[in-house]
Amino acid sequence: LYQSITYEGDYQMPPKGKLPEGAVADIRRWIEIGAPDPRVTENVPDVKTEIDVAAGRNFWAYQPPEHVSPPVVTNDSWPRNDLDRFVLEKLESTGLKPVADADAGVLVRRLFFVLTGLPPTPAAIEHWSAEIEGDSTGLNQAAIEKLVDALLGTKYFGERWGRHWLDVARFAESTGGDSNNVHQHAWRYRDYVIDSFNNDKAFDRFIMEQVAGDLLPIGSDAEWAENIIATGFLAVGQKLVGEDDAQKFYADLVDEQIDATTRAFLATTVACARCHDHKADPIPQSDYYALAGIFRATETHYGLIKAQARQATTLIDVTGLGPEPGIPALTTDEYTELVKARDDARQTVDDAMRKIRSGENVFRGTLRRIRSDRDETEAALQAYDSRGNPRVFAMGTQDRDFPLPTRLLLRGEIDKPAQLVPRGFVQVLSRPGRHTLPPRTNGSGRLELAEWIASEQNPLTARVIVNRVWYWMFGQGLVRTADDFGAAGETPSHPELLDHLAATFMENGWSIKSLIREIAMSRSCQLSSDFDAANFEIDPDNRLLWRMHKRRLEGESIRDAMLFAAGNLNPERPLGTYLRSVGEGTVGQNVFEPVIRAIESNRRSVYLPRVRSVMPEMLELFDAPDAGSVSGTRESTSSPLQALYMLNNEFVSNQAESLADRLLNQPASQRVDSAYLLLLGRRPTLAEREYALAFMDSLEDASGLDKRDKLLAYCQVLMCTTEFSQID
Repeated sequence: LYQSITYEGDYQMPPKGKLPEGAVADIRRWIEIGAPDPRVTENVPDVKTEIDVAAGRNFWAYQPPEHVSPPVVTNDSWPRNDLDRFVLEKLESTGLKPVADADAGVLVRRLFFVLTGLPPTPAAIEHWSAEIEGDSTGLNQAAIEKLVDALLGTKYFGERWGRHWLDVARFAESTGGDSNNVHQHAWRYRDYVIDSFNNDKAFDRFIMEQVAGDLLPIGSDAEWAENIIATGFLAVGQKLVGEDDAQKFYADLVDEQIDATTRAFLATTVACARCHDHKADPIPQSDYYALAGIFRATETHYGLIKAQARQATTLIDVTGLGPEPGIPALTTDEYTELVKARDDARQTVDDAMRKIRSGENVFRGTLRRIRSDRDETEAALQAYDSRGNPRVFAMGTQDRDFPLPTRLLLRGEIDKPAQLVPRGFVQVLSRPGRHTLPPRTNGSGRLELAEWIASEQNPLTARVIVNRVWYWMFGQGLVRTADDFGAAGETPSHPELLDHLAATFMENGWSIKSLIREIAMSRSCQLSSDFDAANFEIDPDNRLLWRMHKRRLEGESIRDAMLFAAGNLNPERPLGTYLRSVGEGTVGQNVFEPVIRAIESNRRSVYLPRVRSVMPEMLELFDAPDAGSVSGTRESTSSPLQALYMLNNEFVSNQAESLADRLLNQPASQRVDSAYLLLLGRRPTLAEREYALAFMDSLEDASGLDKRDKLLAYCQVLMCTTEFSQID
């Protein structure tokens, strides 16, 4: 409507002349306040709740974390830090005994994979195993601490742990949904996350930047650009950009942002209260719309080409960040040619619209095509300044000019408004009477929301991230439902330990690396994964941590470990996104799935294209999430397709071939040992060495393969083993 009355769109209304400026301003203001229907401003229903929020605050997760003194244990010589005392107290009270410490070599490989997602080199295994090998009193803790600090200091740490957070942030480089459009600029948020973990950015600051970075004080243009990129957290979610009804689209966009924000940082399913009071948790429907008022006052910028996505937006210009990587400047002639292409495309659309207004028929498909051509040429030109230098864009958020009045919707239906709801927060997580924003709050309220989430007074925030870190290190959280701390989730196996870690985490400046170091230096984290029948009878799920969980590596680490062992891994970060080569548009129309799937790289898997519904085959087979929503945990399925992939896929055979060539440069007597060290992180037993030689001899007898082909086959066999793809 607004584009029509300002003559900026394809239709000009009224056709015989523009409205007076005052009338245009009135309509603009009406749109900005939510385009309210004057017929529903009175006599709307007033929906009441039967939820007792005050009583709901008695639930364990809504109580502030308490400083809990470490318990007294019988075997006082076993704990290495306070964390261990909480674990041992549970074990002793149930008649369980922890298993022995892990072997030094096993622990070295475990720490490398847990902290960096990459295996150790044979030299690192030999060096650190010798350093850590202890005596009768246990492993050398000074050497373990030195190794942990070294791994935390590598750039590989951020790539590994950044990938963990990208799961939580439902990061993808396309919209997904009904019209799966490619995001060419989402990669900036990915790199921001990786850098934040490498720099050990305080987690409360990390929250603030992602929820309200555009509203934080800044000291430079570069800092402003980084903060804008951080708000990509709110822009990278799944969006139904093919939706005709703009009002419904924005309601769904706000719903997705509420769900992502509350589940990622608070492990609370507030979005369940969109249509009715929450069925399990003390969250009335009005709490949902209090948050919706904040996000409705937020403009989300994610880009896309208008003709290919009905609900397209602009991007945010962050040119002060520096040049666009990999994009050369245009020559004067190239820039002039681009301007001419833009003008010609506009003229073609104008000519078609004149024909339509004169009553002449224009084929709808033709109109769609020429509009798409116009939008593409305009987008191409907007990517450069007037001198032909590339401009830099980012996805992110900014406040609208005015907060929009927000009404509770009966059953969540847009055409059934009820009472107005002031902007605010979740009541059960707030102090009584302190859950709404003051009426005169400037801006959207996102800054206040970010401060509320990142506050030490919030009972959930520190607990939730501590539990996530525990899950990423142990393979199972203290609360196994990492994305749901509500009544429908599980209770913590060690509630006092969770509170202890949350409290010390905040005291230590919300430092993720300090928390990881504390957990890694505990005896609980250094146990072997040995089976114990007596313990298994009492605690078959190992909830009380009598041993270390064995678990399969994520698909990214399996792929990276293959490249690493083969000597093919390029450890450098790529410039931008690999999706630049496929162009912008809708997957399946302007951008073809086979083209995306054909993109391959020898960089770390965190940098591969992450297009919703078009995942890299290996990651899809090994349970990487499709980023439809927050994924704080991953499934670990086992299927024949995984085995068939490892046996037959060209990528796997190529890595096995490179590894074989690498081993051929060594004396024949060392090749099997080197293969084991590179792929499994240990030397083979005598029997395993004999099996290896017998296997390769049998291939020669059967088919006359040369020594390279035999070695290649054996390398691929080792890559197919469970041990290769597992953390012990």
